[in-house]
Amino acid sequence: MRKVFIDCGTNLGVVLNRFINELPDHDFYAFEPNKELHPSIQEQIAQAPPPRHIEVSDSAVWTHDGTIDLFLGHHESSTVMPGKRVPPMYDQQIDYSTPVSVPAADFSAWLRRTITPGDHVVVKMDIEGAEYPVLSKLLADGTINLISVLYIEWHFDRFPAMNQADHDRLFKAVSECVDVREWD
Repeated sequence: MRKVFIDCGTNLGVVLNRFINELPDHDFYAFEPNKELHPSIQEQIAQAPPPRHIEVSDSAVWTHDGTIDLFLGHHESSTVMPGKRVPPMYDQQIDYSTPVSVPAADFSAWLRRTITPGDHVVVKMDIEGAEYPVLSKLLADGTINLISVLYIEWHFDRFPAMNQADHDRLFKAVSECVDVREWD
């Protein structure tokens, strides 16, 4: 059985570094579409003990392969989802007027290509609202069952178009398939 950690929304790489230290017997995959953060990610990887295997992708985790607009804000709030409200603790709002086109990876297809049934797969997902369409697709095609543990930060409260009932339905459906752990 292969052990895998997938960091969706790697940001500065601090969490990736932590898990490399905590899970030395895992292979690591990291997704971060904001290329400005990649030097920090590489620095964090260099500070950790050498993992068995690591791949860093500059793609956004999404529902299909191609490109997608990334709306930049504070490094912890950039998103591919329109309409996000940024909490006041951040001093920088999202700039929806000048999106950056970035690669997008069909996370479901990527899981199908990369993971085999029986692998132990830990996913950290902090993708600023994109978790809703991504997880919905994983549920629809069954690739959610390739994930063992899902650490997730939910963002429904930051999007006026999303509501608590839709969030609760998705949370319940995902929780029936995966060990879900809140991430903050």
